[in-house]
Amino acid sequence: MFEIFSVGDSAYLQAVLNAIAMISGTGDYRTAAAVGGLIGVIIVMLRALLQWDGRGIRYQDLLLAYVLWLMLYAPSVRVSIEDAYTGSVVVVDNVPLGPAVVGSVMSNMGYRTTRLFEQGFGTPSMTGNGFADSLQTLTAVRKNLLSRVNLGAANVPNAGSDMETSFANYVRECTLTGVDLNQKSVDAILRDADPLNAIRFDSDIYMTQIYVGGQPQTKTCTDAWADLSVVANGNFATALEGLLQPTLGVPAAADTVPKIQDAFDALAGLGVVDAANYMLMSAIMPMFEKGVIGRHEDGLHWNKAAMVEQAIQQRNTQWAAEQTLFAKIVRPMMAFIEGLSYAIAPIMAFVVMLGNVGIRMNIGYFSMLLWIQLWMPILAVINLFIQMSVAGKMAALTTATYNLPSMMGIYQLDMELQQWLSIGGMLAASTPAITLMLIYRGAVTATHFLGRMDGGDTINERIATPDVISPAPVLNAQAQHQYSPLSAVTQTGVDKVLPTFTAGKDMSAAVSSAYSASEQATSSFMHSVSSTASKSASITSDAFDSRSLGNQIASSSSDTDAYNRQFGEAFAKKHADTGISADQFSALVAGSANAGAKLGGDQLSGVISGRLQNDFKVSQDKSDAIAADISQTVNDSQGYQAGLAKSLTLDAQTGTRNVASMGLQNQSLSSLQHSATDAVSASESYQQTLSAQQRFGTQASFGAAETGYKIAHDNTLMERLDQTLDQYGLRGDTQRLASQWKAAGWISDADQAYAAAGMSLLTGFSSPSYRTLDDQQSHQAQISGYQLLSDAFNAPQADQTLNASQNESLKANAPETGMVKTAVEQAQLKDPRAETESLGQRAQAQIRTAKGKIAGGESRVEAQHDRNLAEREQQSSQGFGQLANVKAEHFRQSIAAAANETPSVAEASFDYLGGGLYNSVKNLEAVGSVSNQHIREFAEFVQQGQAKGMSIWDSIKYASNQSYSGFKDASEIWADQRVNEVADRLTPGQQAYYRATIFEAFAGIAVAGEYGGTLGIARSQLIEEEGSVEGNDIARLLKSAAGQGRMDLIDQIGNYNRARGRINY
Repeated sequence: MFEIFSVGDSAYLQAVLNAIAMISGTGDYRTAAAVGGLIGVIIVMLRALLQWDGRGIRYQDLLLAYVLWLMLYAPSVRVSIEDAYTGSVVVVDNVPLGPAVVGSVMSNMGYRTTRLFEQGFGTPSMTGNGFADSLQTLTAVRKNLLSRVNLGAANVPNAGSDMETSFANYVRECTLTGVDLNQKSVDAILRDADPLNAIRFDSDIYMTQIYVGGQPQTKTCTDAWADLSVVANGNFATALEGLLQPTLGVPAAADTVPKIQDAFDALAGLGVVDAANYMLMSAIMPMFEKGVIGRHEDGLHWNKAAMVEQAIQQRNTQWAAEQTLFAKIVRPMMAFIEGLSYAIAPIMAFVVMLGNVGIRMNIGYFSMLLWIQLWMPILAVINLFIQMSVAGKMAALTTATYNLPSMMGIYQLDMELQQWLSIGGMLAASTPAITLMLIYRGAVTATHFLGRMDGGDTINERIATPDVISPAPVLNAQAQHQYSPLSAVTQTGVDKVLPTFTAGKDMSAAVSSAYSASEQATSSFMHSVSSTASKSASITSDAFDSRSLGNQIASSSSDTDAYNRQFGEAFAKKHADTGISADQFSALVAGSANAGAKLGGDQLSGVISGRLQNDFKVSQDKSDAIAADISQTVNDSQGYQAGLAKSLTLDAQTGTRNVASMGLQNQSLSSLQHSATDAVSASESYQQTLSAQQRFGTQASFGAAETGYKIAHDNTLMERLDQTLDQYGLRGDTQRLASQWKAAGWISDADQAYAAAGMSLLTGFSSPSYRTLDDQQSHQAQISGYQLLSDAFNAPQADQTLNASQNESLKANAPETGMVKTAVEQAQLKDPRAETESLGQRAQAQIRTAKGKIAGGESRVEAQHDRNLAEREQQSSQGFGQLANVKAEHFRQSIAAAANETPSVAEASFDYLGGGLYNSVKNLEAVGSVSNQHIREFAEFVQQGQAKGMSIWDSIKYASNQSYSGFKDASEIWADQRVNEVADRLTPGQQAYYRATIFEAFAGIAVAGEYGGTLGIARSQLIEEEGSVEGNDIARLLKSAAGQGRMDLIDQIGNYNRARGRINY
């Protein structure tokens, strides 16, 4: 049994050999050989007759032909066919001996030579895996993971999951958000070899929706990435292996990744590229690109989204159109020629009997079998060349830090794979020509092979050197679209249907000569009579009284409250960390405006700061900053003062206005006029004119496409166009018209179509559908449109003051002809002259009557004025009293709240109080006013204590023990100073208690206790004066103010005293 290695298709070769076996077993096969032998005898005899040297008949040719037929085509043998790629073996019986022997010898030689080449080259086995198997494997992975359609069921590894949507959402809402925030760079994303780490963006603020199983889940970017990683490295990777198994031709899904890894090891080196990451990155890359498109759409960048989408679709189309190189070119060609060489064996059995000619033809036949078997060794050499070339390119990618299998690395690898697969396809298709050149040494085959290496004439030399003249065809069909630098892509002929905008400027000079002669005669007759008498007497008395009373109470209808609340809301937003509401800030602003008129800026800031620390527990630094803001607003801002005055005028004005007026007027008027005019006119005229005129001008026309292109590519002009369209309400019509033009293909670019449509609507060429403009608006829109046109092309500008319809309203106001005549005729005028004769006497009588009425009116007016003044005083007193009560109640509540919330004296700083006492003593020494020996001793003992390292308070206590008389005298002086500082805000009783608190309860040193000594007497007087509740509250605040230096508490008591009228403003 002879063994034949099939380098094409073993099934096809089996069918061919079965057919040969059936043919050779029939009688027709031998009959054909006999016919061939007969023809061979005839050929030999004819050749012998035609030979000039008389060598006779060549019987040896006939004998050799018959022997060869008996040896090669008569006997039959069993043949086993082994597929060179899969190793499968099929057996065919009754195959003629000649083709079986030659095929077996040649195929074994070619196949085994190829195996030896592969072992020597060290490349992946072409006989076991196929031509350019490594490249084919990597290409197959990319082609089968390009889109959702290719993924199929692998996109749903779990029930309810959607990996493409999940990754696209994550990239759009997380990864690219990190890029926008400058927390990730695009270069880092594209160069990261880990597919999941490349898109990772940790954030607990931004969220996205993922589909990893069950219901859709909205999670933070950090949690979403964790869930996607689990599914991607788990079930999704397993599903991808199952998807690629049939494509890569591996027996099990688990062999998919090892197959890919073998390809990378052969091209890039052992373990340089991780196959699992390459497979996962190939699946995630289309999802990443879809996320980029979604991000552009979210940002309304439609052009960018369309550009990326188009690039993806073109890439997918290109990859889908390319089939496997070996399956497309090499193997089908080898299978066909291999089967053909065995299929013609019965014909060769006939040909061999022709004698010498048939023998030579059989030699060529067996040479063809050798030619086929040489393909495999040559392809092995080509396979080595491609493998080494691609390996060199991959090494260059690694050196350039593309970090395969990063996204950027895969993009570069795709280009290399496509290039070298195309080169390999060309060389594989040239393999028959190469081997044929070796077998037959033919010049034609060599020329054919060199022609395959020629790139062809692909350069159009007419681009650089155009023809001088080109003949035109009978019918010239223009392109559907055209491009020019000024109008971009437009449909051919669109300038005939789109509007054209014109701008120009003319200059003219004219000379005119005229002669005119006119003669006119007019005669007019008029008669008019008129008589008028008038007498008038009038006297008017007016008394007015008004009062204004401001009474601000919290009310939602108060203009002053609303005005102050504006500033309160602004301060609440600015100092939101304090927790103070807008209403509370409004109250502070209103109170500060009242106190600001009496206090300086620094004093007002101190009062506000103390209020903030006391009422709202704000730190000193923060309260000082807020107090400075409020003080500057109410004192320094003229805008606030003016607004406050206006709101007070609107809100707090109440008044009484009484007007007593008596007017006496007597008028008698009589008038009569009659007019008649008669005119006769005659005119004759003669005029002769000669005129000569010269005109010079420039004019430019701008097409809609050119204008739209100019405006669309200038952000400033585009923004002005949008503002103008919004001004006249034409944006909707512009979008509608632009969509129509773009859908018709007139203008391809959306922004260009939008700008052109807007200009067409503004200039009045196109009519709006959603908005109706009157004549005035249409004129203004045209002026705005041409103004924009002139700015775009530096053309002459339109005069915005020109309006041909500006006096159109006069038409409606003009009287109709005959209206005046009708009105006069219908008046029925009478002659008033008779009635005017007694007019003077009647006027004197009316005047005397009016004088009496005027005198009585004046007395009534004065009486009413006095009543108004009394009523005003009464209402004013009541209003001010009510206002004072409201203010007193407000400050009383503030004092009660402060008394209950203010820390006790025990919490005061002894160093602060002692420092104040000591500084007072030192100031007395500095001005030389200390005559008391005890005070000087006290000061010296304080200095001794500080010299010993004591604190200021310990030094005070030390000095008081050494010289109590000095301490007492110094305390009295200090107490007097502090009482004088607050004398304008406290009543005498309050001042007495305040001084007693400072002196006898200073820093907790009380002589007779809280209710004894001078302090007790002052407290009893204070409670008797103020009452039990208010007296105790005021006592607490005075005590806190004395012990802590809290002037804001003194201010609260002072406001309460002013509201009750105890002290002056």
